[in-house]
Amino acid sequence: MHFALERRDERSDLVAVARMLIGLGALTRVAGDEQAFVDNTGDVLYDVRRRVTSSLLATTRGPSVVQAEDFEDRLAQVTYELPASTDELRNRRIRHHLTRILVDEPVLYYDRLGDAEAAYLTGQRAAICQRITSFTGLVPEVRAEGIAMVDPYDDLTDVRMPEVGTDGHAALLIAERLARSIGTLVPLANLQAWVADLAPRFVEQRLWKRTASEPGAEVELTETALGKLEALRLVERSHRTEPPAWVRPLPAIARYALAEPTVSGGDANDLGRKQDR
Repeated sequence: MHFALERRDERSDLVAVARMLIGLGALTRVAGDEQAFVDNTGDVLYDVRRRVTSSLLATTRGPSVVQAEDFEDRLAQVTYELPASTDELRNRRIRHHLTRILVDEPVLYYDRLGDAEAAYLTGQRAAICQRITSFTGLVPEVRAEGIAMVDPYDDLTDVRMPEVGTDGHAALLIAERLARSIGTLVPLANLQAWVADLAPRFVEQRLWKRTASEPGAEVELTETALGKLEALRLVERSHRTEPPAWVRPLPAIARYALAEPTVSGGDANDLGRKQDR
């Protein structure tokens, strides 16, 4: 398919798309006129409303051609991809899949990949990460368990860690505690009891809201914190309605672990004397 905007009908097709996006609120016309562009006598300048475009449905198959009526069937058909028939197509599909995970998800864990995906990523990791960095500005953080594309400007997420306030502070403390238990299952009741023990001290110090020390408040505080950690792929948890419920810390939560303090330069006793003074 060759689409070079050299013919009038090609420019008309592009204008139709631009006007549709204007109607959806994804574009705002700043200067120029579409008809002048169709006539090849001028250009048009638009502002892109990125928050709107990020919520628009983008699929390889147009929803209007799907015949199914049930929601799940329609979703399956609109996302269906034909089986790859060549090695090149298979590699392209794997590359697209890995790129989607790295861009859309907080963390890509190696143990969640199939054999073909893991093998491809082993050989192409640097190229894929470099391509994502060049287009998005995200910086790869590569660990033994997986990869996270980190946003240095904190612009591309609606779930922030750390965050101020009672809920944010509680989430950070719970993350630090769970970072000591990677590889084990932590009973939810234990976490709730630990938060209940902390609450009076932080309320007294006016770091947490007063209601945080009320009976039962630890349940909501813990639930809010775990919801954030789960969204960031830092924990997994059971969602049973009956006990025992548990939380499993995932490897990426290790970035919130506290190491033993170190003294750089000078003598530890000298530091102690300075602090005493």
